Amino acid sequence: MKEPQPSKESPQPRFCDLAHAEPFRIFFPLGMTLGIVGVALWPLFELGIVTSYPLDTHIRLMCYGFLGCFVIGFLLTAGPRLLSCPGPTRLLIHLQLGLSLAASLLSFLNPSLADSAFLLQLATLFAAASYGFAKRNDLPPPGFLLGLAGLISAAVGSAFLLQLSLGNGGATSYALSRILLFQAFPALPLVGIGAFFFPKLTGAENNPQDFPESVRPSLPWLKRAAWALATIVLFLISIPLELRGQSGIAYSLRAVACGLYIVFETPVFKPSKAPSSQRLHLVLCSLSLIASFLLVAFYPHLRTAALHIFFIVGLTGSILLVSTRVVFGHSGSVQLARSSVKPLLLGIALLIVGSISRLLMDTTPGSRIIDLYTTAALWLTVALAWLALVAPKTRTPDPDDTPCSH
Repeated sequence: MKEPQPSKESPQPRFCDLAHAEPFRIFFPLGMTLGIVGVALWPLFELGIVTSYPLDTHIRLMCYGFLGCFVIGFLLTAGPRLLSCPGPTRLLIHLQLGLSLAASLLSFLNPSLADSAFLLQLATLFAAASYGFAKRNDLPPPGFLLGLAGLISAAVGSAFLLQLSLGNGGATSYALSRILLFQAFPALPLVGIGAFFFPKLTGAENNPQDFPESVRPSLPWLKRAAWALATIVLFLISIPLELRGQSGIAYSLRAVACGLYIVFETPVFKPSKAPSSQRLHLVLCSLSLIASFLLVAFYPHLRTAALHIFFIVGLTGSILLVSTRVVFGHSGSVQLARSSVKPLLLGIALLIVGSISRLLMDTTPGSRIIDLYTTAALWLTVALAWLALVAPKTRTPDPDDTPCSH
């Protein structure tokens, strides 16, 4: 009887090794889970299961947990590759993960400590980014300047939120926390990082944000960077205008700033001989951002509802598309990435209906509870579908890659 031959296949890497090499594998599912908790608070409150008013917890879970985890997971994974610098250490990843969990848990227990945890998380991220930039062999895409501006906005906005949670500050601190944390933080990185990543999704032949490796900026790189800086400046100019009560001009300026950058620096609205459903997905997400700002400009009393058009459609829709592409692309599931197109379109359709329901909450008070349940149910359906169909692939290594070698 012959002895069984040992398998010649290489052992599968452990998930902790995969997550160390590609941190999105743990941050993306965590972010979606925290988002689900944050949205579920509202129907649970209406049902009497959650007894305290959930607004403060909701906004922190969605900002620090949902958005924060996706942004941090993306940057920790893509940043070192774009800079050609050393990847994040296990200590940094564990610290970022621990602070994400701490900020989310403390959102229920002590808002000021939650704000402090998020500020500490951003501080350590900035420190790691500074080290990586100093060790770089390449420059990041120019659009990432908008991502940096968004992270700085998040830090300043959460500092104002901390001031308020400690019982200090006033109307100006309140307004600045809302503008910086809930508008600049999601919008600026979305359009900036999108300028580099959207061409990959639409199949564009040329990526204007992709430059030859160099540690010094070239003239074309500087021209693209000038577009990004102009967008940041226009957004910043709009802030004192809003504080002075000129919200119409302020939000119109934000719509123009983001809209022009999307039009000229991304392929979303550029004509293509081979239109794709992914392009349509990005068009809808981009239009929701522009439309939400314009709607506030003309109907300032609908600001919260109008901004939720962007939160529900633009932000969540972009996260769904980009994260699905990243997860499937890094697990060797190219066919799944292609077959996910129609389900993603269905998801964005459900989110659009959900955003309409959220708008109706503030325009037809008589149906508020039904609209709230509808909005939450549609968002939760899409998020749970992502967790069930996409998140499991985060545990699958890319057969053409060796994570431990990064």
